[in-house]
Amino acid sequence: MRPILYAKNLKWKVSNKDILDIKSLEIYEHERLALIGPNGSGKSSLLKILSFLENPTQGELRAYFSEDRKSLIEKRRNIAAVFQEPLLLNMSVEDNIGYGLKLRGIKKDRSEKIRYWMDRLSISHLKDRHPRNLSGGEAQRVSIARAMILEPKILFLDEPFSALDSPTKSQLLSELSQIIKEANITTVFITHDFSEIPFMADKVAVMYGGKIVQRGTVEDVFYKPANDEVAELVGADIKLSGYMIEDTRVSLEYGLFLDLPQNSSSITNSEVKCYIRPEDVMLGKGISNNFTGKIVAISPYGLNYKITLSCPLPISVILDKHKFINLKPEINNLLDIYIPKNAIHITQLQE
Repeated sequence: MRPILYAKNLKWKVSNKDILDIKSLEIYEHERLALIGPNGSGKSSLLKILSFLENPTQGELRAYFSEDRKSLIEKRRNIAAVFQEPLLLNMSVEDNIGYGLKLRGIKKDRSEKIRYWMDRLSISHLKDRHPRNLSGGEAQRVSIARAMILEPKILFLDEPFSALDSPTKSQLLSELSQIIKEANITTVFITHDFSEIPFMADKVAVMYGGKIVQRGTVEDVFYKPANDEVAELVGADIKLSGYMIEDTRVSLEYGLFLDLPQNSSSITNSEVKCYIRPEDVMLGKGISNNFTGKIVAISPYGLNYKITLSCPLPISVILDKHKFINLKPEINNLLDIYIPKNAIHITQLQE
């Protein structure tokens, strides 16, 4: 299957500084791709290149959704974007939503389409208002309506919810997710809030230093990180180095071991890194991988709490507020934990 957007050996320099170095990237029709990475990793820069708002310094970028592949205008007409801060013109909500159609000279059913999207995003009562009289959530709804009315082949979203308060964000996230699924529209979505990803994406690409360092399903990226940087970013931040002495056993420091599921690896007699998400670590004693550790740190973790233990290797466990209140953990307390075999992801260290 041919992608609808294809990039190869893509590089972008600004003031002689390397911003992007993308070996290859394929985006397929109906795919919903989340771009994640630390600040400065190049996510917004890549979005600008992919949406033909900036030209790469070198490399190949092909769009297969445009009949005239040589026409930049034709490519841009098949693209819509929604940004963190809504970029609305000083005209009414109704005129803002229909402005893209007006620029394209589309008159047929324009009024009906405007009414549909105002109704769909619950902003019909705002049709005569100007941007200065809109709340942040209202303005973003107008921005989304203006993008969707164009029926784009690809929709680019650059942190569209980050400037919204929690209740507004939650409602709009749910609505936009449903709109995208119903339209079955190809989407490239930038976010720092990973709780948004299951709603908005089925694939994830991780950027670091201007490069894509891992790409896969949501489950692959969050539970099978490719390296330390990805693991740290996605929260699989228990990183234990060891040596694979059997197909199902890793030897760690301090005479400790980790047991793995049967037939889980074929890299015996190799140095490995074990990645574990702290929310997968369990309190108490299990069938295997039992540790007793001294509490060395207690910190908030979203709405929960992260307890870091010295076992003597550092291992963390996440407690919800109920367990935290019942347990009343304190520094230097001892705690029993265990790690389920299937919660451990192994990668071989490169020589």
